[in-house]
Amino acid sequence: MAESRALHNDAGESGPGGGSGVPQSPGDAPESAGTPEPGAPGVTPRIRTPRPRGTRATRAGEPREPREPRILPHLTLHNIPTLRNPVLLMAFEGWNDAGEAASTAAQVVKSQLDGTRFASIDSEEFFVFTDRRPHVRLTRRGRRRIEWPTNEFFACIDPSDDPDARDLVVLLGTEPDLRWRQFSEMVLEVARRTGVQLVIALGAYFEDIPHTMPPRVNNYAANPELHPLLQGLTFHTARYEGPTGIITLLTSRFAEAGYPVATFWGRAPHYISANPNPVVAARILREVARVLHLTLDLDLLDEAATRFSEQVQDAVSKDPEALAYVKELERQYDDDDDDDGAETRNPPGELPSGAAVVEALEAFLRKRQRRPGSGPPIP
Repeated sequence: MAESRALHNDAGESGPGGGSGVPQSPGDAPESAGTPEPGAPGVTPRIRTPRPRGTRATRAGEPREPREPRILPHLTLHNIPTLRNPVLLMAFEGWNDAGEAASTAAQVVKSQLDGTRFASIDSEEFFVFTDRRPHVRLTRRGRRRIEWPTNEFFACIDPSDDPDARDLVVLLGTEPDLRWRQFSEMVLEVARRTGVQLVIALGAYFEDIPHTMPPRVNNYAANPELHPLLQGLTFHTARYEGPTGIITLLTSRFAEAGYPVATFWGRAPHYISANPNPVVAARILREVARVLHLTLDLDLLDEAATRFSEQVQDAVSKDPEALAYVKELERQYDDDDDDDGAETRNPPGELPSGAAVVEALEAFLRKRQRRPGSGPPIP
């Protein structure tokens, strides 16, 4: 029954105004006019449908003809899914993905919810292949196969018949090198056509934190009052200024278009460059599952995280300077808790060089990446 409503042929345009209804810096998004205050007496909160800019009414009250995006030739739609209360979940390998924690978390969601690919963005126009080279693989028959950077959309259908069920659109991709504005327009086009009501973005970044403490996840939001899953939650205030990545660009574009957006950023120890980092990935996943009310089996990921932590600790324990460095990071970590999130931190004192930690871990990383069966695979 769920399968029959999952996909239908691309027979025309649909989107936020159609049958589906409706950061790390999200920025100051404009408030929606006429949106009722949550909890107001006698008022049922409604999810506002973001309207594509090309279909706003004219002065005479006549709707404009939808503008066909110039970049659609690079967007392949195999089938447009029919989804209930859809949520877009996206993560990208690259600059926004320390330890591949964010992309691993999204991959677990796609795998466990049996995602079906329904759209993709052609890599030819958006990557510099001398910088991000395609990979050659050997098939089981010994033939060579070229694997290009991908950006693909998967429909994850909730099998229940609950009318309040929420299906997912999972965007798994690689941060493009070129034409980010065109790229972001195609992502928005898929969201319009599938009737997305909420956007969730995942990212991860390196920070001076110890591997011996539970990783933290920072969350940010724009237009949270427009979706019931975000109402009542506490979000951080983004104060970052500087170079940014595709996650921040996309969340800003979605916020400007009137979508409710939430971003979850995992914080990974800067001296651990092993990929993937299942410890941070598991922490991101638990936070997202809590917000979206997802039921996921994380036993395999937790097992990988335990093995990963043990191997890192074993590598660090063999170098006294590395141990001293980690101890100092632990002290700062505790001080941050005592500061209760203060905006300004005192500059750290003289620390042992992090080079010793990196050198102590390099052998461990090479051994871990090459030795088969070093731990359970990430699903």
